[in-house]
Amino acid sequence: MKRIAVAAEKDVVSGHFGFCEDFMFFNTEDGKITKIEKFANPGHVPCELPDTIIAKGATTIITGNLGREAAKKFEKQGVEVVIGVTGETREVVDAYIHGHLHSQGEYCDAWNCEFLSNQ
Repeated sequence: MKRIAVAAEKDVVSGHFGFCEDFMFFNTEDGKITKIEKFANPGHVPCELPDTIIAKGATTIITGNLGREAAKKFEKQGVEVVIGVTGETREVVDAYIHGHLHSQGEYCDAWNCEFLSNQ
């Protein structure tokens, strides 16, 4: 089973991970979506939000964009990061599980966890 988290605004992929309204969690198995859950973004606290998503069991995060440090946190925990995504969340997840969705673009550098944690 895969548990795919999508940063969302209503039912559309959010332009930025940390500032999304909700996270939609899609459980998938055998190429099908088996369960969908919505989790309200608890607020953008730089460098902490990835830990929350990881704790909720995400194996993949899909978003329009996110910071380089957040991506490093995800990747260090084995969570695949897919950026540069737009569209309706369910359609995007369907494209991903069928191998038609790939990361594109560059991470943003809006936040630097090391700098923030030293202040």
